[in-house]
Amino acid sequence: MSDLILHHYANSPFAEKIRTLLGHKNVCYNVVNIPVIMPKPDLVALTGGFRKTPVLQQQNHIYCDTRLMARLIDQQFTQDSIFPDELDFTANILAQWADQHLFSVAAALAFSPAGFTAFREAVPEKFVAAFVADRAKLREGGNGLSMDANTALQSIPIYLQQLEKQLDLAGPYICGEQISIADFSIYHCLWFINNNAGVRYLLENHPKLNQWFATIQAIGHGTQTPIDATDAIDIARSAPTEQFSQDEFIVVNGFTFGEPVAVAANDYGIDPVVGELLVSKQDEVVIKRIDERAGELYVHFPRVGYKISALT
Repeated sequence: MSDLILHHYANSPFAEKIRTLLGHKNVCYNVVNIPVIMPKPDLVALTGGFRKTPVLQQQNHIYCDTRLMARLIDQQFTQDSIFPDELDFTANILAQWADQHLFSVAAALAFSPAGFTAFREAVPEKFVAAFVADRAKLREGGNGLSMDANTALQSIPIYLQQLEKQLDLAGPYICGEQISIADFSIYHCLWFINNNAGVRYLLENHPKLNQWFATIQAIGHGTQTPIDATDAIDIARSAPTEQFSQDEFIVVNGFTFGEPVAVAANDYGIDPVVGELLVSKQDEVVIKRIDERAGELYVHFPRVGYKISALT
């Protein structure tokens, strides 16, 4: 059993990305089921305000954004790496395109007339209004998830056709012979579409893509052990604190070691997390924050997709 704790809910597409990656690595890990909509007091106690799903916890280290989680998992479980050196740029850029643009397409399809009708039929009516209000709040002030349904319906056949051709000529995986981060990022977007009875027909008549999808889905989720959110908070509070050195601290945009900063996503879910900047790497920052329930925490973010601001 690893000491990883995945905070997720079953229908979260980005959580599916990380669950499937943990399955690829055959990891045994703990899971905390979190609410689909706000409030999420136990999660926010750990993150300091970051509300997107999933969040990955390792003792008192809290990892936000699946790009960073994927790298952590691949570094700790080195077998069958999803970051092959020869595909470093290609796989990572494809994954970034999927996580941002293709997911916006999938989300717009979910809110299309057919997609939203299917959603309403699958959940209690009283949940619908609360969900819509929550997702509107999630998008507020950001520039992500703004695609309209018509644009998504025009775009998705093109992308599916291109994926079909790529897999037919260069498969069995998105980038060729070796599975990579691109597979997991594209998969979770198509998984989201496939889970909606109103729009899953769009994935039909793409035999190579459907075969690839079934292969990734068959990976599974590894071995999960459910725990309570309060247990996860106790684990964080009882973990030893750390001393950080500024020897390898990279000064970027003038931000210095120990400086109070706010970190926020720049697409959607832009609630800032405030803390003391203690780690600054090429594509990762870590801030220290204190929570009255969870104790001293180290919250990790990637640089790509996030804005760091000085506290005034």
